[in-house]
Order: sequence, then structure tokens, then C-alpha cells
Amino acid sequence: MVNRRVSLLMPIAMFGVATFFYLYEFLVRVSPNVLQNELILAFDLDAQMFGFFSSCWYWAYAPLQLPVGALTDKYGPRRLLTMAILVCAGSTLALAYTKSFYLGCLMRFFIGAGSAFAFISCMKIIHIWFSHHLFPLMTGLTLTIGTLGAAAGGIPLSLALDFMAWRDVLIYLGFIGIVLAVLAFALIKDHNPDHPHVSMEKGETPGFWRCLTEVVKQPQSWMVGIYCFFVTAPTDAFGGTWGVKFLVETHGISRDVASTAAVTMTFVGMAVGSPVLGWVSTLFDNRKIPMMVASIIASIALTLIVFLPGLTGFWASVLFFIFGSSGTYVLAFVMTRRFTQPTFVATAVGFVNMVSMFGSAILTYMIGWLLDFVSTGALAENGERLYSVSDYHISLVVLPLFYAVSAFLVVPFIRDSKD
Repeated sequence: MVNRRVSLLMPIAMFGVATFFYLYEFLVRVSPNVLQNELILAFDLDAQMFGFFSSCWYWAYAPLQLPVGALTDKYGPRRLLTMAILVCAGSTLALAYTKSFYLGCLMRFFIGAGSAFAFISCMKIIHIWFSHHLFPLMTGLTLTIGTLGAAAGGIPLSLALDFMAWRDVLIYLGFIGIVLAVLAFALIKDHNPDHPHVSMEKGETPGFWRCLTEVVKQPQSWMVGIYCFFVTAPTDAFGGTWGVKFLVETHGISRDVASTAAVTMTFVGMAVGSPVLGWVSTLFDNRKIPMMVASIIASIALTLIVFLPGLTGFWASVLFFIFGSSGTYVLAFVMTRRFTQPTFVATAVGFVNMVSMFGSAILTYMIGWLLDFVSTGALAENGERLYSVSDYHISLVVLPLFYAVSAFLVVPFIRDSKD
């Protein structure tokens, strides 16, 4: 009886540690949205430079997804995840102490590199230690837990800045990461002797290049990746980077309220929408229709957020919640699991995640570049560049367009089948 309890608790403990790191890296990922004023003043940034700083996370995260997936398939998540958490935590501590913009960008890059292992490790642990029937539900739950970290990047970080300097906030986050790395090394196991598909015995796992080849030659990997490209980018670029600044400067909403609306409500929406969409797709045994409908709703919500005049904190929160709950990308990974052989799950997830994060990197930087390109160059008394409402309208119109493209030009070409 005791052994059975241990056998039930261990997978839950492993899943818990991995998903907590996913939560942790999500929080660090979106922190520039809340720390924006402090970072701009500390490093003397304009919008383009701030966009570049934020996007450095994605430029590391995106290209690493494919090799990380293949390596996780081959070696298992324990050592790789422990190392990744230490890289993420150490880089966060280094960012807290640096006064160089370029060194700060490098640390942001390394944080993205460490974060690259989070979601893939969660998927691999679910695949090894849980029934395949639970995969859609557990995937949705993983995204729910992770996005709670992004939600925590709103109110708690904003409130923390009322009591301590932004550098102190990052120091605390760094030490939390070190503790998490110790737990990951102690609890996570690579091999489940009862698993019917995966064996970590030497010689029985596929080689690195075979993992890559099997996934890349699958056309549906590309289609789902392109879909994820268009639905992930607005969430990260707006909910994770530019949303707070937009609400503060165009609607006069306070930073605390704007952080709640743009950051917290976007990712609370994702936390709610991810398991709901996973459940709906399972209930009706259909993924394409929920993917299309959700993208259309997200596009409408973003259009209202960007162009609706006189937006209040309450209605901003409502619209960002709708945007987050319908803009989630959970079904992309559910679809990936359907057409991928069990041996290559981590690689396939990594490939889709890689393509999607290139979208986030490009759009995050593009918005900053567009703002500087269309602005008059006016400066505030503290030297910060000012942007008009029309500057934001021109720069942010791409957000709803991304979802429209995903709904009408990409989803029709995705095959909802195991064949």
C-alpha cells in the first residue's frame, strides 16, 4: 500500500517541479512588461532598444527548441532540466547586478536559453509517467500553471516595486531558481519501467539527427508550427511586453491597474482557456474548429483593445481576459501529439515551439521598431520618448491580423488525424 502511494506521488512530484519551473520562467519572461520604466531609465532606452532587449529572450529560446527536444528524447529531462534552471537563475542574478545594456541583453538571452527546457521537459515527463489518455488534459494543466507565472508578473511584481528596487526583485527571483534546481535534480527520474513506449536503456533511444529528421520531414509539423507562430506572437508581444505601456500612455491608466489588465488578465485568461479548449476538443473529438473559432475571438478582442477609445481599467481587464483565453495555443500541442510517434514527442513539441517563438521574437521587436519609426521623436522631461495614440494604432494593428491569418489561412491546411 505504501509502495503504491509512493508510485502515485512520484510522478505528481516530478510534474510539479517541472511545471513550477515553467511557471518561474514565464514570470521572468514577462517581467520587462512591468519593469519597463525602470529598465528604460536604467539603460537609457528608446522603444526599439527596449523591444530588442525583451526579444533577446526569444532569440535564444526559439532556435534551441529543436535541439532541446531531440536531446530530451535521447537523454531524459533530469540532468538537462537541472542545468537549465541553474542557467536561468544565474542569468537572472547577473542581470540584477549589471549596468551595461549589452550585458543585460546577453543575460536576457541566457535566461531564454535556460527557459527553453521548461515546457519540453513537462511534455516529456507527462509522456513517460502518465497515461496517454491524460495528455490533452495534462498539457492544458501545464499551460495553466505556467501562465499563472506570467499572471504573477503583473500585480505581485508591480506591488513589489513599491517596496524594493527592481534589481532586488530580480535577486530574489534568482535565489528561488537555485532552490528549484536542487529539487529538480533530487526528484525527477528519466526512466519509467512500466512505460510501454519509452526506454532509456543505452542503444534503444533514437539518435539526435534521427529525431530531427523524423519531425522535420512531417508536413503537419510545419503547418502546426506556422499556426503556433501566428497565435503565440501577439500573446507574448502584447501581453508580455507592450500591453502595460500601451494602456498607461494611451488611456492614462495607472501602472498597477495596467499590469493587472495587460499582464495578469491575459495570462489568467490563458490559464482558464487552455484546459477548457483541451476539454472541448476532446469532448467533440475535433481540434480544427476550436482553433479557428478561438483565433477569430482573439482577433476581435485585440481590435477592440487597440482601437476602442476611452478604455477603462475594468473593460481593459475584460478584453485582455477574452484575448488571453481565446489566444491560447494549447491545441497546437494536442495536435502535435496526434500525428507524432511516441518516441519523438519531445522533438516534435520542440519544433512547434521553436517556430512559434520566432514569431514572438519578431513581433516583439517589430512593435518597438514601428513605434520609433512613426513617432515624432518628442521626449518627456526625464528623457523618455513619447508616443501618440495614432503611433500605437499604426504599430499594433498587426496584432489582430496575426490571429485572422491563423484562422483563415493556416487552420484549413492542418489535418486533424493520426494518419
